[in-house]
This record gives sequence, C-alpha cells and structure tokens, in this order.
Amino acid sequence: MGFTQEHFLGINTSHKTTMLNVDNNPAELVNLSNKVDVSIFHLSVNASNNKINMLDFLDTDKSSEAYESDLLSGDNPFNSTINLKLIGPSIGVRINNWGFGFKYTLNANVSLTDVDPNLIDIIEAEEDLITEIQTNENQRITAIGYQTLDFSVARNIMENETSKLSAGLTLKLLASEAYANGGINELNVSIERENDELYFSNGNASIDFAYAGIFSESFEDYNYSFLGNGIDGLGTDIGFNYQIKNENSKYAYKLNLGLAIKDIGSINIDENARRETYTLAIPETERFNASEFEDVENTEDVIAILEDSPYFTSTDSETTVKVKLPTSLNIYADYQVYGNLFGTVQINQSLVKNSENTVIPNYSTYALIPRYSGKSFEAYLPLSVSTISSFNAGFGLRLGGFFYVGSSSAISAAFSDTIKKADVHLGFRFGIGKSKRTSTTQETSNSEID
Repeated sequence: MGFTQEHFLGINTSHKTTMLNVDNNPAELVNLSNKVDVSIFHLSVNASNNKINMLDFLDTDKSSEAYESDLLSGDNPFNSTINLKLIGPSIGVRINNWGFGFKYTLNANVSLTDVDPNLIDIIEAEEDLITEIQTNENQRITAIGYQTLDFSVARNIMENETSKLSAGLTLKLLASEAYANGGINELNVSIERENDELYFSNGNASIDFAYAGIFSESFEDYNYSFLGNGIDGLGTDIGFNYQIKNENSKYAYKLNLGLAIKDIGSINIDENARRETYTLAIPETERFNASEFEDVENTEDVIAILEDSPYFTSTDSETTVKVKLPTSLNIYADYQVYGNLFGTVQINQSLVKNSENTVIPNYSTYALIPRYSGKSFEAYLPLSVSTISSFNAGFGLRLGGFFYVGSSSAISAAFSDTIKKADVHLGFRFGIGKSKRTSTTQETSNSEID
C-alpha cells in the first residue's frame, strides 16, 4: 500500500519478477523468476509537496521570508505528504500454473491536504495583524500507521505457445497502530493576532476530529508493537496479467501487460477510538482564543478545548473510527524494445477523494521508465509526473538478483534547482530453484540461488 502510489517506482515492473512485482499486481505471482522468491526487506520512503523547493532545506542561509514566498505562490492550496512503506519478510512460491505468496507490510503516512497557505502564514506570523480567511476546501491534517499481513494467490487462466493470461488476488489483514485526522471544512473567519495570541471571530466552519490507537495518549511518543491492537480491517488487491511470449530470447516475454485495483477495503478501529464532528459559529462581537491549542499534548486535550468552548456545537460522536484505504487503479506495460533494452509505461490512478475525512490521502502518478535489464545487472530511469509534485526524474540499480537501490527523484535533485519530492527505495531478496528462463527455452537446475 502506498499513499502517493510512487513506492518502488521503476523496480516493481522489472522483468526480474519478485515479490515486489506481486505487491504491484498479485497476478505476477505465476511469473516469479524463481520457483521460490524470498524477500528479506523492501523499504521505500518519500516526501513530496506542491509548493516548497525541498533543496532549500539544505540551504542554511534560506530565510523564513523565502519559505513564506514559496508557500504563498500561486492560488492553489498547500498539499504535502510523507510516506514510509516497509515490506518485511515475505515469500512467494510458483507451482505449475499456480502461485502462492505471503508478506508483512508496515505503512506510515503524514499528510496536509488543501491547506490555505495564508492560514499557515498567519499562524506563524510574529507581528500583530487583522485579516480574513474564506475557503471552500476541507483543510485536513492526517496521520496514520498500520500493518498488514498479505496472503496472495494467482493462477494462469489461459496459456499457449505465444501468450498467457493470469489472475491474482491478495487478501490483507489490517492492524492499526495509530490514526488522527483533523478537518476544517469551509472555514470563513476573521482572524486577529494580538500580543502573540491568535483570536477567531465572526466565523463559521464544520470540524471533524478523529483519533485512535496511541494518538489517544500522546502526539509525540510512539512505541511500535507487532499487531498490537489486533486485526481490525480487511483489504484486497485484484489483478490481471497478460504476456506475449518471447520464445527466441532469454527473456520470458516480449510484452507484459498488467492491471490491478489495489487497496480495496477499510480499517474499522475501536481501540481507544473516537470521532467527533462540530459546527463552529462565532458571533461578530465575540472572540475565540485559538492559541489554546498550542499546548495540547494529546487528543483528549483537543476534545476538552472544543467541548468547553460555547462556539463549538457537537453534531455527531462515534467510538469506532472507519478509515478507507487509498484505493488506486494500476495499469502498466513493459515492452522489450531491443535485446536488453526495455521500456515501461505505468499509470497509478488514485480512486479516492482526498477531501473526505475518512480517506487516507492519495495522489496519482504517470511514469515512463526506460531500462537496461540483464540477468545480473539492471539500470532504470523513472520519469514521472505526479498530481502533487509535478515532474521528477530518477535513477536506480539492481545488482545481481539480490540487492537494488533507487530513487524516482535522484536526477531531478542532482541537476535541477527546484524539486518538490525526495525519495529513496532499497531492498534485499534471493530466489531458489528454477528460473523462468535463462537461455532460449532452457530452465536452470533446481539448486540455483539467484
């Protein structure tokens, strides 16, 4: 699962088919390059936004006014996301027309969605001021951490001398660690900063505030525990794969087409969970001191401020928090151009509406990935456009069948003056048993480790 759907971009469509390809599309299980594929780990971390140049964080001389200028540029609201995906121990087995797999995954995300940059500027301002904010968007801050146990199965549906078609399914057992969401919809308010205090008046908005797991105790302390809250949700990936075979080559296919709908489902959290919705109504002649939120240490402190204020009226209260997974449509085509040269076109289309308070924010990515792909070495060049961070160019390497490292933004970071994304992915795995194809139509011995 990803939140920007850019995790492992470039390596997860390699002709060296591993459990990383299966994470991208469960139908790839029947295409594993080895009879048995064992992953030690796969790690992807990325951060992206739509306004701030991330190279500026390396410039110690960068002034706060310069960051403010970046943030306030253009008319678009500010969007930002930081994601981590760790695929732990996993195994896939190819048996005749069947494939079976298991993997463990840890996901974490922090996102700002459709935030008015002027509101951030006002909060960070030091001088006294009076202004107004009028927005139609649902401004959100969201944080979530959860684990999954994934069980996958795939089968060849049709196969002949020239092509084959397969289908696959992954069932995900979801275990939440922590969740928090704060949403302010259609905020219209007068704001005054006076003597370092921030006051709201003449204001209206709809407020959603939800939390679960460890965030009920603290925003800062986090102690990981394996499936600490038990299983509290189900998710599904459904995929199809079609290959045009390459009988006269050491590679199994001339063209590899895939389609998958990923992350169907939701998490229903009832461990230390609460969702509250409020309407905000502040008369023109009265003021609410928003600086009270500066010293909160946990979610209960936030709830106490809202419920003690006469300007917030509760409209709904729930003790179970439902969080929809970041569902996406994944389509790709990997084509052997000539010899060891391949080209991939990949579309990861988000199917969720980020303004909804119950959704994990997700962004779409469209990529073109040229690659040189040999048995023991692979180099790939992901060129992508994201709906949050625009264009990025990256680079990655696979060494042997064991180790890979890459980034979908490395070239942009090295040669561009402005980047709005930074990421890295790496992993280690090995295969046991017969490779799918190592020469013409010959298979290797059962003892091969690759």
